[in-house]
Amino acid sequence: MYFVIILIHLNHLVSCFIEDEKKEINGSNGIKRDGEFTNRIVFTTTREDDPSLWFNDNYHQYEYIGQFWIGKTKYITAQISQKKTKEALSTLKEDPDINVLRQSSEISWVIQEKAYVRVKRTADTEWPNLWYLNDDVSPSMKIDEAWAAGYSGQGIIMAVLDDGLQTDHPDLAVNVDTDHDIDIYGFDHNPYPATGRSHGTEVSGLIGAVKDNNMCVVGVAFRCTLIGVRIAGTYALSDSEEAGGLNHYISNVDIYHNSWGPGDSSGFKGPGLLAREALQSGVTNGRNGKGVIFTWAAGNGQLSDNCNADGYVNSIYTVAITGVDNSKNAWYAEVCAPALAAAYGGSRDDRYLTTTTTASGCKSDGIQGTSYATAIASGIVALTLEANPNLTWRDIQHLIVFTSNRSGFNDTYSNWSINGANKEFSQVLGFGLMDAEAMVNYGTNWTTVPTQQNCTSATSFPDLSTNTSVSDSIHVTSGDCATINFLEHVVANISFSYSNMRGVTKLYLVSPSGTRSHLLHYREHDAVDNGTAGTQSWAFMSVHFWKETPNGIWTLEISSHNKSVTVTLNSWSLEFYGTSTDPWPTHFSSVVTTDTTTDVDTTTSTVTVTLYAVIFGSVGGTVGLLLIVAVVILIIKRTSISRNKQTNSESGPSYINEIPPDHQDLDMTIIDNMM
Repeated sequence: MYFVIILIHLNHLVSCFIEDEKKEINGSNGIKRDGEFTNRIVFTTTREDDPSLWFNDNYHQYEYIGQFWIGKTKYITAQISQKKTKEALSTLKEDPDINVLRQSSEISWVIQEKAYVRVKRTADTEWPNLWYLNDDVSPSMKIDEAWAAGYSGQGIIMAVLDDGLQTDHPDLAVNVDTDHDIDIYGFDHNPYPATGRSHGTEVSGLIGAVKDNNMCVVGVAFRCTLIGVRIAGTYALSDSEEAGGLNHYISNVDIYHNSWGPGDSSGFKGPGLLAREALQSGVTNGRNGKGVIFTWAAGNGQLSDNCNADGYVNSIYTVAITGVDNSKNAWYAEVCAPALAAAYGGSRDDRYLTTTTTASGCKSDGIQGTSYATAIASGIVALTLEANPNLTWRDIQHLIVFTSNRSGFNDTYSNWSINGANKEFSQVLGFGLMDAEAMVNYGTNWTTVPTQQNCTSATSFPDLSTNTSVSDSIHVTSGDCATINFLEHVVANISFSYSNMRGVTKLYLVSPSGTRSHLLHYREHDAVDNGTAGTQSWAFMSVHFWKETPNGIWTLEISSHNKSVTVTLNSWSLEFYGTSTDPWPTHFSSVVTTDTTTDVDTTTSTVTVTLYAVIFGSVGGTVGLLLIVAVVILIIKRTSISRNKQTNSESGPSYINEIPPDHQDLDMTIIDNMM
């Protein structure tokens, strides 16, 4: 009885918390529901002259705002005139006057924008508390070792897209580029957060707080340059605003850190047309064609949510990162086939992280979530790019897969598996814990991966219905996909229907090698929120088939978690991305193992020790035994030293999710929506 009362009380608190957030978002711009029309339009024009000189005169219903670029395309923004806005303007349907623009020979393309709620994913004085940096944890992410090799993030520019940044924080100011900070809402260069908004300042501290300044903490990439992009928090976001943030200062930015996205637990939501173009343009045109790195927090919906319903996280252009705590996936981590790897994200079950906060403060309490795990991962990527600035966006993804490891962590959702390329992976933790030392070590001499190839299977229309489980197969031959022998990403375009409760639908993709990836599992909140019959079409992505062959029989299983609900597989097809030749150099491929637990290159050490043992074995007696023991110790030490030397020579969005300190024991909910 007491347990029931407690649950009711917690649910009431959660409901109140969500409603407070909704009121704040709704009150700021009039948006009542996700996806309502705004008073803004975006268009392209056939004219080459400045639109600010002619647009208002030619189209009196609208007022010019500004322009931005995605790749080589110039987009112009305008708003419905203030006079007209005072009238009853519907947010549920398109403004009819937009047809005037569509019929104009000067306007080549135009849309009226919608707004979407996005939420956050949530000798320095605090050095003893920085357990995730100072090796006071096992297994270690070996960030201190990467520092010892001489890497600090020097020369790497990191744009932090979040709810703002306290640019004059004494532990951050030296590293902030105030000339290129931006407030997407205010159209100015002041990203200073609104009162009560500290998430962006917190993740920035984990990324790039200054080292050895007797202030608070040190960031992973403590000499990188930080650019604050205020994009999340108080307001709902339009597609063009997201796109503008994701391509801000694209000519110079190396990494775009994103700890935000749609709210957790329910729905299928992702980037709009312009934001998708911005992501593709970033990896195509950024860093002089090498591609920028988009890191993304995987979400905090816990095991009752699935990150594949988040179109930002499941993009092939983003690096999805989840969180771990002591010996297992963090309690807030989601089932996540797109997740490449994990980092320490703090946890109520173990220890919180420590970082900078607003009002020039320093904070530990409540710092947990994939937001913060991703900040640490972004810092590691910065160290790696410093080690080798020529690495491409796909090189970084391959390096993460190559160097991350299970490291003894348990997956509390399902068992770890080994794919057809002998790489161990988890349905929650991707390929395991990131290793900064290995990233800079192997990254230094990394050979650029071959050109990305892609192909698409035929579409199957099985029209299979079940209240238990049923499957359908697609046979991919070498002729169907002749350009790919080594897979990277696999995208499954699936259409399914449900008699009610959408969230009971479960989808599993099985490769020709027998690798089983959980594309979608039972989502309780989605079942409750979507209780009527319907159809869902979505692109699901998985990295679990990395380096496998696409050729053979692929099987898609669909099942219902509830026998009272019938689910139907309407159609599906597969998109394959990968390379024709092995992307990992031969001398690297042999290093790939499952769950290595030692810092020593065991293959080299074993061979060398065996050789010495044979040589000294003939000595016999006590002297020979002592010599063998001495040599074993010497070789192990020299191997470790050798690796270090090699490193020196080679080497209004949802925060994902900052968990409110006052609600640490509550079920994860959208906080506005940082992760």
